[in-house]
Amino acid sequence: MKTQDVIDPDFKQQPVVLIKDEKKLQIMSNPVYYPIFMSLREGYKTVKEIEEDYTKLIEKQAKKKGVKNKKEFKEYVEDKKRSGKSLYRYIQHMIDADFLVTIGKRVAIDKPMTEKLFARTAKFFFVDSFYEKMLCKDSKCIESMTKLLGLIYNVPEPSNNIIEEFTGLMEDSLEKISSLLFGEKSEEFVQMVENLSLGEITSVLQMLGIIELMSKSSNLDKLLKSIRD
Repeated sequence: MKTQDVIDPDFKQQPVVLIKDEKKLQIMSNPVYYPIFMSLREGYKTVKEIEEDYTKLIEKQAKKKGVKNKKEFKEYVEDKKRSGKSLYRYIQHMIDADFLVTIGKRVAIDKPMTEKLFARTAKFFFVDSFYEKMLCKDSKCIESMTKLLGLIYNVPEPSNNIIEEFTGLMEDSLEKISSLLFGEKSEEFVQMVENLSLGEITSVLQMLGIIELMSKSSNLDKLLKSIRD
């Protein structure tokens, strides 16, 4: 069947959007919506195409979980996959939360039939200040780190203040990197990491934060010296 996509010429997808709102964070963390996010990361699609991608992702999940029995595999997929009707409801939730938008329609050339086309409002969605989860700043973590450093380097335990200062430098480094890549350099950033998973991107950002931290040689040397000496 021959079709033609009619796209809103005013639509412009943002490179990166940072999420703070609690309701939006709940949607991001809900596994029901994950396959929709992943499907539309490739570009705009119809509900039928999203449904096909959704089922394929569930099948991959079943294989990853080690479900090999054909009957159990089929039952797992049937239980987790979603119909077009259900997906329309989920998509509307995501539209209401500004994750998705209707950007046009797919028109059948020879038949009076149209399908809506949906797209993500941004190429990537990140939790605002995501890097805070990489750092453990409470007193229990700080105390544990001082003990572990003493154990690793066989030296007297460094003071909590030194670890707190080091953690602060790491936080500043991650904040600087994310502010640059999610802001001024967001379009270039998206192009360079578009083939990576979200987990891989997070690991890349973490490594960049470490490299940025190492560039602060004067402060870093001071802290390392206090640990080693």
